[in-house]
Amino acid sequence: MHSLIPEVRKTIQKYDMIQPGDRVVVGISGGADSVALLHALWELRGDFHLSLLAAHLEHRLRPEGEKEAGFVRKLAGRLGVPYCGGQADVRSYQKEKGLTVQEAAREVRYSFLAEVAKKHQAAKIALGHTADDQAESLIMRILRGAGTRGLSGIPPLRNGLYIRPLIGVWREEIESFLKEKRIVYLTDPSNQSPHYLRNRIRHELLPLLQQYNPRIRQVLVQMADLFRAEEEFSEPHLTEKFAGVGR
Repeated sequence: MHSLIPEVRKTIQKYDMIQPGDRVVVGISGGADSVALLHALWELRGDFHLSLLAAHLEHRLRPEGEKEAGFVRKLAGRLGVPYCGGQADVRSYQKEKGLTVQEAAREVRYSFLAEVAKKHQAAKIALGHTADDQAESLIMRILRGAGTRGLSGIPPLRNGLYIRPLIGVWREEIESFLKEKRIVYLTDPSNQSPHYLRNRIRHELLPLLQQYNPRIRQVLVQMADLFRAEEEFSEPHLTEKFAGVGR
């Protein structure tokens, strides 16, 4: 068994992400992270008595969109996982809300996944964020001057609904898992574009910081964990202390 599977099991148990018998919607783009997520949960489905659904939203932003939807549909079919597909006009939503393309795509995608979960009475929605995403997100928030809550990073479990079983897994582990299992995935060319801040952090800033500290990614993830622990400790006390304020 590849080390990724025990790591995902450990993360699920650590954060109590899944209860036995849960139905889980897996958000899948077709990229390496989400494909690995679907396969990992599929391998662990017996351990947690899971039923899975693969959900894919076509954002209508790129000509490859229909091909990607077809790829995910076939992948789900090979695993015997029900497929839920949808389309959205992200450009129109972006203009209507005054958002960036990435912000609009994220909001539309989360809305779609929530609708799928509600329709199929799923208890959880699994997302493919990794430890690398956590490190990159922390740098983005530092650059923007975030407070303690922002520096707590991407939560492994949010609102009791969204779970991130790969949050403790590094990208190289995912690529090793997919290679070992000979699992095909799609590559999004926009992940290389310097137009996006996250890509510049990933390809330019992090390699530079690694010259000063080769373990900078691990340090950033540890920082996020510490800030999140502080938030989880202080929030109930602050809520109780200021419960009567403003009444």
